[in-house]
Amino acid sequence: MRRNDSRAARSAAVVAAAALVATSAALIASQPASAAAGCRVDYAIASQWPGGFGANVVVTNLGDAVTGWRLTWSFAGDERITQSWNGSHTQSGAQVTAVNAAWNGAIATGATVSFGFNATSGVQPTTPSTFALNGTVCTGSTTTTTTTTTGTTTTTTSTTTTTTTTTPQPGRPMIENNYPVTREGAYGDKRFTVFRPSNPQAVDRALPVLAFGNGACAHTDNSEVTRILTFIASKGFVVVDTGSADGSANGVPSGSPIPSLLTDAISWAEREQNRSGAPLRQRLDLLKVATAGHSCGGLEALVAAQDRRVSGVVSLNSGFFADGSFGYPRSELSKLHTPALFMDGGSSDIAYANNQANYDLATVPAVLARHPQAGHTGFITGSQLTDGMTTVVQFLDMVLNANPTARAYVLSPSGLAFKAPWTVATKNF
Repeated sequence: MRRNDSRAARSAAVVAAAALVATSAALIASQPASAAAGCRVDYAIASQWPGGFGANVVVTNLGDAVTGWRLTWSFAGDERITQSWNGSHTQSGAQVTAVNAAWNGAIATGATVSFGFNATSGVQPTTPSTFALNGTVCTGSTTTTTTTTTGTTTTTTSTTTTTTTTTPQPGRPMIENNYPVTREGAYGDKRFTVFRPSNPQAVDRALPVLAFGNGACAHTDNSEVTRILTFIASKGFVVVDTGSADGSANGVPSGSPIPSLLTDAISWAEREQNRSGAPLRQRLDLLKVATAGHSCGGLEALVAAQDRRVSGVVSLNSGFFADGSFGYPRSELSKLHTPALFMDGGSSDIAYANNQANYDLATVPAVLARHPQAGHTGFITGSQLTDGMTTVVQFLDMVLNANPTARAYVLSPSGLAFKAPWTVATKNF
């Protein structure tokens, strides 16, 4: 009995030792768990007016993919956010927390997300010094945390990798671009026609978006504006215009303003930004969005510009009527929150008086540009087309990109105002 007991004990010890060795080997050989975190924030003042400003924020995720984002920062002065879009915000004193909307919480590695806001400020606004994404300070570098378990000991190490990026500078005006343009029906939505650079990847910056309303509130046929929208798109914009690409019926009546078409055009662009296989996927700058329109379409643009995603508006030969025709009184102008360009073709333009009155009533930064030979359609189909659309592009470049050359063209006495026979008035800039 003792000999058998001794053999059993020795066998049990061997088994236990083998199990211990196997377990230890597994622990020693276990793969380390790693997590990378890092981000870059591009913050830009998009527009300013007495007592306030608008800002655009682009967050680039340099680390592992996230499924929800929270960006925090502190203002240096008395800035107080009043509205935000593409996300929500809370503010306590100078401390701000911005969080994702329901549709833009996921940021893949190397991908971006953007949002914007308007704020009040009694002083010149400045860029906050520090931002943090989900608690990680955004330095433009990536920190990888590695956890290795050996036996009962856990070791954590961190490695920082610096990522060098090049942000396009605003030095070259968009008017100097001349990209080939593709005109096509909007994917999945026959209400719209899209004008865009044929090869978005060849453009050295993300593409601003312009939602455009046609003269006579034509919601099916956009042939009249094909030339001007091709011109604008060739400068590096994506233009989403009302009307089907082939002029066929698309279920939308014409003749009266439907401003929601332009805000729907912006929403279409937001979907294309993330659609797999889309030529514009991750090539749009959704913080640089404007509305524009001609005649009746200008009314659509002015109403749609009240949307908080919009950062600028162009009214061509248009304006709200004194009697509130089409259901939109001139009090709508008090709802604008972005800079506005009001253009007309002089006293022969049927919109001449309306355009002047709308400019006079606007409380936002505004430009009145008048070409007395253009009449009502010269900017659209006449000999003033190139001159007029150059003014539109320069204004949008100034407002959306803060381009100094474009700003000089629009606002300087030696710019557009110096070119006969133009007359220019500005306010609140």
